[in-house]
Amino acid sequence: MRLGLPLSIALIPLAGAMALFAAFPGLDLAIARGFYELEGGSFAARFERALILLRVVGYYLPMAVLALAVILWLAGRARKNRVAILTGRRVLFLAASFAIGPGLLVNGVLKEVSHRPRPTQVVEFGGTNAFKPWYEFDGGCRRNCSFVSGETAGATWLIAPASLLPPPWRVGAMMGAVIVTVAVALLRLAFGGHFASDAVGAMLVTLASILAVGLTFAAKRRRSRL
Repeated sequence: MRLGLPLSIALIPLAGAMALFAAFPGLDLAIARGFYELEGGSFAARFERALILLRVVGYYLPMAVLALAVILWLAGRARKNRVAILTGRRVLFLAASFAIGPGLLVNGVLKEVSHRPRPTQVVEFGGTNAFKPWYEFDGGCRRNCSFVSGETAGATWLIAPASLLPPPWRVGAMMGAVIVTVAVALLRLAFGGHFASDAVGAMLVTLASILAVGLTFAAKRRRSRL
């Protein structure tokens, strides 16, 4: 798998950051307070139309990229002259990594079982719920909770299709995916929708999912050649 080593290396600092947030839960509150005070004692950024538009773009971009990949692959099959980067195996890799990472693990499991209140919901920022570290799953949120960030997970997944591009475009696309991921994460923090550890956790889960799916596909391909 082309991304195996880089993703493995990237997981180390992300896991370290999660350990840091676990050891010092106050870091989450301090970072959220920085945005809160910068915005005049509220998470006012969530009402800015331009930022709302950027959030919408970031939300739908991963789904649009996946849909485009499927459409181009189907079009290639119809013309019987498939583009090499859009083989069925690669489209399946994109679909599986998106479904397992941002889909199942993030939105289907973690956000539903964590019960972590969002920054706007905790008493420190005008809410009614007690703050909870990322590893405590007994908070006051009951559905679609803060840990982890679904939108950050989706943006992180863009690294998967970027990695499939030919070398002349791959590095630029990977850098673009990282920039989009950071921008989406910062927006979620500025909106009071997530704590910093929610964003880092989303990146960690999604990259691990991409790595696991990619290595599984690579192993199956090696076995089929034997």
